[in-house]
Amino acid sequence: MQPETLFEDSDLIILNKPAGMPVEFNPFGDASLQDFVADHCGNSIRIRTGPGVVHRLDKVTSGIVVMAKKPSILKQLNADFAQGLPLKTYHALVSGKPEPQSATLTHELEKDSLARKARAAKRKTKTSKTAVLSYETETVTSTQTLLRVHLKTGRYHQIRAQLSAVGHPVIGDTHYGGPAAARVMLHCSRLVFTHPKTGQETDTRCEAGF
Repeated sequence: MQPETLFEDSDLIILNKPAGMPVEFNPFGDASLQDFVADHCGNSIRIRTGPGVVHRLDKVTSGIVVMAKKPSILKQLNADFAQGLPLKTYHALVSGKPEPQSATLTHELEKDSLARKARAAKRKTKTSKTAVLSYETETVTSTQTLLRVHLKTGRYHQIRAQLSAVGHPVIGDTHYGGPAAARVMLHCSRLVFTHPKTGQETDTRCEAGF
């Protein structure tokens, strides 16, 4: 499956990344979203190293990603995202029925590089990072629930680790104890940020499709 272009101008491009595609260049790995944007945009990319990565999604996660075409745009977007200014909304299909139906989750996450996962710690340590998200229930069946998730922080594998820590792993995310499925059912469905050039709010939405 190829990425879908959701918005594009002379400064940046917003795409719907398919699950299974990495965001960044990797000469020894699969074709990436950066590769696609480099081919798609050609000479309109003014950054010497290629399309500018503003934020990342896990390879297994689908959804909205923005990339910059110019160094000044990349610098401003990187600063905005680092301050947590953009609004990010995800949809996650999880195992079971979370209670309460809406809540805020706060954990201390430790990154385990060897296992390539994040682990929820009971208390803050020198190497842990505080992770905060909120969720609301959208639909429920007998065995699974569709959640709308809002990130308050941006940590490594945050949504996957936090939902697993409360006993409701994402469907398909066997790495975090979820039941097997054709893919990991996690999708970035909305991204809102201020366009660095125009100053206007850019509100992009993309349905999950699961």
